[in-house]
This record gives sequence, C-alpha cells and structure tokens, in this order.
Amino acid sequence: MDKTTDTTYPLSGHINIAFSACEDRLVINAQRPSQGAVHLLLTRRMSMIVLQQLLVKLPELTGLGQTPAAYWKEVLQMAHQKAMQAKLDADSAKVAAKAEQFGQASAAGQDTAVAKAEIFLATELTVRLDDKQLILAFKGLPMPQAMTQASAQQPVLAMPLAPEHVHQLIELLIKKSQAAHWHLPLDLPWLDSPEPQDTSLGVLLH
Repeated sequence: MDKTTDTTYPLSGHINIAFSACEDRLVINAQRPSQGAVHLLLTRRMSMIVLQQLLVKLPELTGLGQTPAAYWKEVLQMAHQKAMQAKLDADSAKVAAKAEQFGQASAAGQDTAVAKAEIFLATELTVRLDDKQLILAFKGLPMPQAMTQASAQQPVLAMPLAPEHVHQLIELLIKKSQAAHWHLPLDLPWLDSPEPQDTSLGVLLH
C-alpha cells in the first residue's frame, strides 16, 4: 500500500492500456495484489493531465532538474531509446514464458476462474517523486453506480514508476491516444517533430 497525501492507495505494478470506442475512454487495466483487478477509465482531459505531469516531472526524476533545458534533448532522447529497447527485450522474454506456461497448464487440464474487475472513472491524479521513482496515484468514482447516484470518489491505485517506466508509459499513452484519434497537443523534448503521434514504436506496458 502506498500513502500519498495522507490517503492510502492500493499499489499496482502491472498495467496495460486499451481504448474503448464505446466509452471514448482510455482504459487502464491494472492488477492490485491487495484488492484484485481494476479497470480505470481516463477521459481525454485526464489523459492529457497524466501526460503533462509525466513530462513535467521527467527532467527532475532523471537528474536534469538543475541542468539548462537546452541540454535536455539529447539526454532524454537517449534515455527514451534505451527504455524502449529494454521493454522490447522484456516483452520477448514474456512471450516465451507465457507460451511455456500455457503449455504446462493445458497439459495439466487446469481451469482458472477470472475474478470480475471493478470499474472506476478517474477523477483525481496525485503525482510525487520518491526515492528516484515517480508515483502516480488515482482516485475515481465507482462505475456504473456513479452514473445514477451520488458517489464519493475512492483511492483506486498507485503506480511507482522508475525513469524507464515513465518513458514507456508516455509512449503507450501517445499510441493509445492516437488510436482514439484524440490528437493531443504534446511537446516532447527528445523529438524533433512536433507530431510524436507519427512514431512507429510499439505498445510497451503489458
């Protein structure tokens, strides 16, 4: 559990992000060891807030806070490329491991029940730096209850992110926003083009 601004949030160390055309929302699908799976819906506005906060905090997180901004570009570009390659390598290893696990489960005839995940609409984001990692903490409204009755927002999840994971999350949010045709206005210091949506890097957090 992570305590951020005197509120306790369930920790999550594994997420993926999808786009729901029906809801016109990005959906963070997260595993929370303490409270089970959760689907967190992000509006276009909330997605933009998350991206802006990641970009604002990244220089300080990577030790560039006291360095003139003119020197950030090359350092951030190299860090971004390194983070992308690390994720690609990790994904390749996971694919192989999952294939092996599937074969073992099929041979044993195992049938695992999947618990139903809770659904929340993200309403508040808290961001803080802590020991060389960035912690994102979300509060949200329970869905679909909050659509028809007054509901209090609840702590949904907190994600501790190392610098390379921040790069990977930025890239993933960009790709999913592109899939949603949201065309978010972004200024990425490590890219020459003002249109980062045209990059061909793959989906990164799985």
